[in-house]
Amino acid sequence: MSLQGALTPLFRILPEVRSPTRHISFKERITWSGIILIMYFVLSEIPLYGLPATIQDMFAGFRTVLAGNSGSLLHLGIGPIVTAGIVMQLLQGSDILGMDLSTHQGKAVFQGTQKLLAIFLCIFEAFIFAFAWRYDVTSGMLMLLVAQMAVGALLLLMMDEVVTKWGFGSGVSLFIAARVSAQVFWQAFSPLKDESGQYLGAIPDFISKIINGETVGIISRPYPYPDMTAFFFTIVVFLIVVYFETMRIEIPLSYGKYKGIRGRYPIKFIYASNIPMILTVALFANVRIMAQVTNFSILGAFDANGNVTGGLLYYLTSPNSLSAMASQPIRAIVYLILVVIFCVVFAKLWIELTNMGPKAVAKRLQSSGMQIPGFRKDIRILEKILSRYIPQVTVMGGAFVGLIAVLADFTGALGTGTGILLTVGIIYRMYEQLAKEQASELFPALRQFIGRD
Repeated sequence: MSLQGALTPLFRILPEVRSPTRHISFKERITWSGIILIMYFVLSEIPLYGLPATIQDMFAGFRTVLAGNSGSLLHLGIGPIVTAGIVMQLLQGSDILGMDLSTHQGKAVFQGTQKLLAIFLCIFEAFIFAFAWRYDVTSGMLMLLVAQMAVGALLLLMMDEVVTKWGFGSGVSLFIAARVSAQVFWQAFSPLKDESGQYLGAIPDFISKIINGETVGIISRPYPYPDMTAFFFTIVVFLIVVYFETMRIEIPLSYGKYKGIRGRYPIKFIYASNIPMILTVALFANVRIMAQVTNFSILGAFDANGNVTGGLLYYLTSPNSLSAMASQPIRAIVYLILVVIFCVVFAKLWIELTNMGPKAVAKRLQSSGMQIPGFRKDIRILEKILSRYIPQVTVMGGAFVGLIAVLADFTGALGTGTGILLTVGIIYRMYEQLAKEQASELFPALRQFIGRD
């Protein structure tokens, strides 16, 4: 029996958000996205009942990017969803699954299988986390914690589907942007103090020291307190990412049936978006889980506070400040190289799996009646021209995403460098989608050109 035949009966019983059968207005999409965002923040503040206060967070260092909140109903965050995506991409990219993603049926089977795997991982990862707490709680409370975490992850999976079908973009992107933005705002402007009397916000601490006439430590503080240096680098990274988000190569096109009608096909510098960095972070987070659960020192060694001190995970975790990077140069270099390599690999896999490669793009342009001016109408010519740019831009864009995220992490930027990178990219793409949606509302005839019904 084929994979499709074995899984199809399961697809019918999976929980599913109904796809819209009509055009969804701009206002309605905004409303659904807003409702889901409010639900996300509410769920992330509901604590897990029965959780010991002494537990260590396995996702420490990855928590912001995985859009979770330690000790809450959304303790797992988007980890299971993204992990399922990684596994499916690797299996499909190595031709183990053998699914034809060029057909509607093939895509449906792929998406159904990925959803089934995500549901399994919601339950499996909940067991993994609970197993690490087994010495602190009773067996009955352990199962209750598993149920709470699994339900929270499943709710997040369904909320992602609601945003994807009824809102803007994807829920995963929305949750990441919301979590990172909230953390950056809190680290920059929080007026609260901790037990030692230190301000939790960089700007209130800076203002307080200026008012009190202090001259030492005005723009810098020991980790983990945010300071003005981190705030400055946050702005710098933000501006750099915005600049590179707007970079693109435009391939001139003409419409074959009607002479004089010209257009351009834009190939963005960050062609695979920020997906490669999301997948890389999720992969590293899963290595941390395995290291803490198995206590296998080759995977990772930890001190009493849960900080990484050795093993493979030591080189998969970024130094958290410029001083830490200077004192651990080999770790910093290895981490940088590994992140860039993984980002490039995931970028290449992503464009093939999402039909963004030269062959798939050429086929779409050919079917729409477009051609390269000055050349005869031939799909091979389109593919050849696109092949000059797309593979190279994919590699360079993937490498840039990894490089800028790592360098920002080294500076201790607020919200983590990876978080800033992802958030800027997500917000920029949301802006583009909002602009397209508004245009389709004002000019309904444009819907057929921008993919709206």
